[in-house]
Amino acid sequence: MKNILRFASIVLFLLAVSVGYSVVPAVSVTVSDGGGKVAFKGATGESGTFATPNLKAGNYVVQFNSSSAALKGQQYTLVISAGTKKVVANGITGDKFHGGGVAMKLEVGSGLHITGQVAETATVKIDPKSKKKMIYIAPTVGSNMPGRWVPEDSPEAVAARQSGLVRTEDVRKIQDHADGAATGR
Repeated sequence: MKNILRFASIVLFLLAVSVGYSVVPAVSVTVSDGGGKVAFKGATGESGTFATPNLKAGNYVVQFNSSSAALKGQQYTLVISAGTKKVVANGITGDKFHGGGVAMKLEVGSGLHITGQVAETATVKIDPKSKKKMIYIAPTVGSNMPGRWVPEDSPEAVAARQSGLVRTEDVRKIQDHADGAATGR
């Protein structure tokens, strides 16, 4: 009986934790070479990531599209990379995925593949216990760390600001709406 209760409590805990992290709806991904020929067509997975097969060397355009209404009203960070090359776009509004979508260019070396991720952009909230401002750091491509809330003055938050994962102007805009209504959370 103890084992059943222990198992049930673990399952409930895991369900509660998974509800706390938002999932980005699937986004269509089309990768075209410099001549406009489609090299890859697919969609992001549950974690917002995608990967192409190995590609020929050259310049590529990665196009993100979605007709999902769930993207509207949110802001996203897009990251694409191939080898040591990496391109990041912060503060992309969900509305931009509709219609023409969002396009990013990337130079790819011989035999490399393109990996990428669509993630919600950082937001701010007040921790009810400590009354400290917390910043949400979205998960990033190549990291095993999930998205997480960290104190605004923590070394991790400072590093996220310096790397461009968290834009200071976005944090200020969100802080102007102390009730959190601007973040949709």
